[in-house]
Amino acid sequence: MNNLLDILFRRHKKELLAFAERQSNVNIAEDITQEAFLRLMQHPNLAAIENHRAYLFKTAANLSKNAHEHEQIRSRYAPDEAIELEQLVCPLPALEFAIAAQQQIECFLAVLTQLPEVVQHAFILSKLDGLSYPEVAEALGISGKSAQRYVFKAWQHLIQHLGNDFLGDNLTR
Repeated sequence: MNNLLDILFRRHKKELLAFAERQSNVNIAEDITQEAFLRLMQHPNLAAIENHRAYLFKTAANLSKNAHEHEQIRSRYAPDEAIELEQLVCPLPALEFAIAAQQQIECFLAVLTQLPEVVQHAFILSKLDGLSYPEVAEALGISGKSAQRYVFKAWQHLIQHLGNDFLGDNLTR
């Protein structure tokens, strides 16, 4: 069987390659030719094929047609300009930044948990959840003045232990 494939390859490779170049892109003609021979080789009953040459050419024609259709679809949906890998930006922060952020959060929470629970909750509801003082007061069952005083107390404690730079603009809204 290998002897038959060897003979067929030597006999038909050049004309099959020329055919594939006419049918498709010159850049993929070699691949199409090789794939056609590979499919012939993988045929379950090689002896049952009456005309091996016709089988090879029909396979090459189908592969060329598929490649052409694939290229049309790709060009239709591909962007006009190729995107360079360097232009792609990962939406996730680098590992070092993620670790640093996690450490800052842990530090912030450690300092915040030094305060009484009601003060912690007032601060979180006001500065992290964005509730107004009356909404904080209602959520905690305290007066509006107490809600404001607790948030201020938490601020003072955080600034004292972490500093203004640590807290940044995100919480000062």
